[in-house]
Amino acid sequence: MDPFHILLVKETKETFMQNMKLVSVVTTCLTALGGIAYTNTGWTRSVESRVKEWSDEAVEALKKAVDKLGDDCQAIQEHLNNYSWKGIIEDKAISGPVTLKHLELNDYSRAIVVKPGEKIEAEVKCNIDSEQCSLWGLYRIVIGIKGEGPQTTIGNELGVIAGKSREKFTLIAPDKAGIYQVRFRPINACFKSKAFEGWKDDEGNEPDAKTTIGIIIVKS
Repeated sequence: MDPFHILLVKETKETFMQNMKLVSVVTTCLTALGGIAYTNTGWTRSVESRVKEWSDEAVEALKKAVDKLGDDCQAIQEHLNNYSWKGIIEDKAISGPVTLKHLELNDYSRAIVVKPGEKIEAEVKCNIDSEQCSLWGLYRIVIGIKGEGPQTTIGNELGVIAGKSREKFTLIAPDKAGIYQVRFRPINACFKSKAFEGWKDDEGNEPDAKTTIGIIIVKS
């Protein structure tokens, strides 16, 4: 990597490196203390809010680095290929019985730069833990873009036969330039339309920051 890109990577990392370890620790705690979430919801939401703040800061740092590269899509993609994703995308994302990891977007790992409305071919490793599922429930993993809504479902397996798979799907990039986060939510629903309704929870919240599995940068 040339000195200019090395400087950009270093500058971007410095903005959230101090929070990096805390984000990982908090995320681990949220998973480990899942039982407490039912009895101490206020505390859990407070911690999740802090994780969201750190994630937003990391995304903002990425935005600044990308903006410095202007409209040179090739340079931006090279920057993404060498980027440290701590604070934005973890090695694997877990929500309920579902674990997703190793997302590829048009054969690029985790992140891609595209034009508005461009079609994106995606693939991800999926594991649905059957021990956490009801036997005859149909589990759909809703994939969408934060702020844009759901786009498709993957998995689509009965709890009794759920397990590991490699899922292929298609995304459509947003029409406006910006940085977008690909997220997911597992839903027990027979129909795709019903699963899409579950993209937002009862309080109107989209899937949270810990379900981010990829980044789409749209450049007009």
